[in-house]
Amino acid sequence: MNLFRFALPAALALALSVNVFADDDEDMAPRNGTGTITIITDPPNSDVFLDGDSLGKSPIVKRKFRSGPLRLIVIDQGKELINTRFNVWPNKENKFEGKTTMPAGGIVVTTNPNKCRILLDGEIADRTDGGPLTISSVDAGSHTIGAEGCGKLFEILIPIRGEQTTEVYLDVKARKGTAKIDGEIVTGKDK
Repeated sequence: MNLFRFALPAALALALSVNVFADDDEDMAPRNGTGTITIITDPPNSDVFLDGDSLGKSPIVKRKFRSGPLRLIVIDQGKELINTRFNVWPNKENKFEGKTTMPAGGIVVTTNPNKCRILLDGEIADRTDGGPLTISSVDAGSHTIGAEGCGKLFEILIPIRGEQTTEVYLDVKARKGTAKIDGEIVTGKDK
């Protein structure tokens, strides 16, 4: 009786695990067939690769391609913007639509005092010489932005989002800073 109590749950767990693996196979297109693919990117004109084969610039419309679970890669301006599995089902039209966002944004920095050296991740980026400073093509992610003026340095941690501008105000004297993206305050942390 004790053996049955342990054997039944083990058998049930084995049956469930086999069923889970069977479901995974249903999500993968079978190989050795041909399907039609349409790949549209927003904006268009990105380089499209499917399983290592260059398909040219997007959009790719109703092109025949071998079936199976394939790797779709979209590259624009030398940056990989999309890297995903793309199932091409045989005898079907298979469509992928994706928005591509460059993984870099910009920063506009205003300071008090209005003439400061600006540091980005500890490196001198430029100066605010009486007006805002624009820094372009900053990789998306968290960065330290700082201002040095009146013998003082003040830095905050800010987010950079792809194809968006982070507006930063750094008050070196009061040791306060704010950051905004599209009007939303995303103030970084004081370093």
